[in-house]
Amino acid sequence: MISRSFRLALLSCVLAVPVCFQGQTQRKAAPKAPSPESQNPLVSQFKSFSAKVSGGIARDHDRKIYRSGNLMRLDFGDEYRVSDLNTLHMWSVTGDSCAKFDRPDAGTFPFSAYHDFKVERVVTKEKEEETVDGHVCKIENLNFIPPDERPLVVKMKLWEAEDLSGFPIKIEIHANDEEIISTYTDVSLAAPDPKLFRHPAKCSVTQNFPGQKGKDGVKHAAPKKASTPPKNPQP
Repeated sequence: MISRSFRLALLSCVLAVPVCFQGQTQRKAAPKAPSPESQNPLVSQFKSFSAKVSGGIARDHDRKIYRSGNLMRLDFGDEYRVSDLNTLHMWSVTGDSCAKFDRPDAGTFPFSAYHDFKVERVVTKEKEEETVDGHVCKIENLNFIPPDERPLVVKMKLWEAEDLSGFPIKIEIHANDEEIISTYTDVSLAAPDPKLFRHPAKCSVTQNFPGQKGKDGVKHAAPKKASTPPKNPQP
């Protein structure tokens, strides 16, 4: 089982790659548009949706998630967090208060990761299909190769629901002999309300990244203790 600290460290590692190479990209000539086969489907597709996410690095459980273009939002009871997939900044809003952070919420993984990686689609001999949560899914396997010389290959497996225009309702990632699985339910491909992604103009900048709460404010009642019959009084 992956520890929470490892998951957050992994997220920081994979998200650091686009930041490190941003300056180099600006100094080089404009690259050619990548072919559809080499594009990251999580970046180039599904730019408008809402769903409930479970699992992932953050070990979320039925947490509401939204995407509109380069912005993603996750709900945390009386708090919501908006992450920018381009700048990798995040705004945490509770009531009238707002805090800005220099990395996105963990629940946006893997949509917020591997943007500069080369994508290789793995060709299989037979068409792979599987039914997940009532959706007939095409299975696609991808390899993500970093832009530097690191011997790291991230393997990603997508379960693309045919009745949701290929939306990946299940994503399985293997990196450094670790496995991370995210699932998405109650998926809607309709564009979310733009108001969901607003945040106050002035937000305090902080380095104290908020912890992931695991579940979306759901409180479970403590199990009732079995009543103990009274002891017979001594004569």
